[in-house]
Amino acid sequence: MHSYSGEHRFTLKDSGPTISAVGIEEQKNVVDPPSLIVQDFTLIKAQPCNPIRVYKTVHCDGLLLCVMDNQLLVRNPLLKETTWIKCGSDFHELDDAYSLGYLSHCDYRILRFRCASNSINRPSRVEVCEVAPKTWKVIDSISFDWFLSVPLSILSLRGTSYCIGLREDHRAFVQSYDFYKERFQPIDDLPFSYDEMNPIALEIYKGDRLSVLEQCHKTRKICIWVKHWLMLTSWTKLVVVDIPEFPLIYPRLTLLSTNYYFDKNNRLVITCNDTDMKGLSIIRVINDKEFQVIKANEGNVVSLFMQLRS
Repeated sequence: MHSYSGEHRFTLKDSGPTISAVGIEEQKNVVDPPSLIVQDFTLIKAQPCNPIRVYKTVHCDGLLLCVMDNQLLVRNPLLKETTWIKCGSDFHELDDAYSLGYLSHCDYRILRFRCASNSINRPSRVEVCEVAPKTWKVIDSISFDWFLSVPLSILSLRGTSYCIGLREDHRAFVQSYDFYKERFQPIDDLPFSYDEMNPIALEIYKGDRLSVLEQCHKTRKICIWVKHWLMLTSWTKLVVVDIPEFPLIYPRLTLLSTNYYFDKNNRLVITCNDTDMKGLSIIRVINDKEFQVIKANEGNVVSLFMQLRS
């Protein structure tokens, strides 16, 4: 998540009564490893006798949405304010997708949906919750001719939710949800041919543009494109990272999340959960030949190495 101060933080542990977030503090010397600052956010239980298990976290303009069993928590980490919302008894951690958006900054809303193609014997549905009154509304007029990509890449830009969708012919595109019109709306096809073996991710670039990343699973080459969220422009290729020794961001057909951003020195930083879900990998691209991988667990940095292309 992107904080008000401009620094980036990532969820390191999201189970139990706390959420651990790691912040990256850059050093003056580019090759020096950055300092990692781990901060815990304690979740006050709505029902103290029940344990807390956070399955997903979603952020929107400084607010954090925590998805748990049959309940949601909207938290403002800056003001330390929390709102608990019940979300029904048919929750499924893998099928249901969540996003946080708004009609105005006084009217935040939660989008919860399921595509039929993502589920076995679980019907598709769309629900929207108004955060302030905690009321849910089922949107009946929506039918799906697409399904979500894996892993789920859902984000919020200026109150609108965006995700990567797949059509039945496996063409990938950016899908949005309009909270005013209460409907999904396709934005544009992705600027590359979809390959389920290649890791992809969706992010926000400089606050007003959508950005998509693809990594070739064979060559490990990474390409990043950007597109303005409002202007009717085509995708523009922004960055190419071509280092054969670069790690694969995530293994094939996984639900682990991947995030990326450009730091204040315009270097690409990629984060992804480890496959055992016990740590976080932070990959920093130093130049066209060098990168750093930082392994972090719930405490501190546990390993660091730099790879140079021969």
